[in-house]
Amino acid sequence: MEDFPWWPQLAFMLFFAGLWCSVCFLLSYISGWALLAEHYRAALPFAGRYERLPSSQMGRFGIFGGARNAVYIAVDPDGLHLKMFVLFRINCPNLFVPWRDISVRRGRTLVFDYVELRFAKAQPYGLRIFGKTADVVRALAGTAWPHEAAPDVVTRGT
Repeated sequence: MEDFPWWPQLAFMLFFAGLWCSVCFLLSYISGWALLAEHYRAALPFAGRYERLPSSQMGRFGIFGGARNAVYIAVDPDGLHLKMFVLFRINCPNLFVPWRDISVRRGRTLVFDYVELRFAKAQPYGLRIFGKTADVVRALAGTAWPHEAAPDVVTRGT
C-alpha cells in the first residue's frame, strides 16, 4: 500500500497559496488600494502603455504601504490609470482617477524627494512617487497635470 508521499507537498502548496492570498488581501487595505477601488475602479480597460513605478508608497502606514516596482501607472488627458503587478492583484482592481480629483504636493523625506498625489474621494490615502519618476509622470500628463500646492515652508526665528 502506498503511503501518499504527495500529501505534504500538496498541504504546503495549499498553505502557501492561502497565506499569499491573505497577505495580498490585507495589504490592499493597509495600502488603501481597496478604499480607492470603492471610488475609482476603472470602468473600462486602458488601451495605452503603462509605466512601472520603481519606488512608490501608498497608505498611512509608511513602509508597509511601499510598492517597489509593483505599481504601474498610465496617463491620458482624462486622468491617471493605476494597476498592480499581477501577483499582487488580489483585491486590487485597476483604477482610474480623473485629474479633477487629484491634488499634488511635493515633499522630502530625510533622504528622498517625492511627489504625493492625493485623491479627493479617498482623502486619507495618497500615492507617493519617489525620485525623478514623478517628473516623468508630469511630463506625460502635460497640461493636464494638476496645479501643485506650494511646498511647506518652515520659518525659524533668529
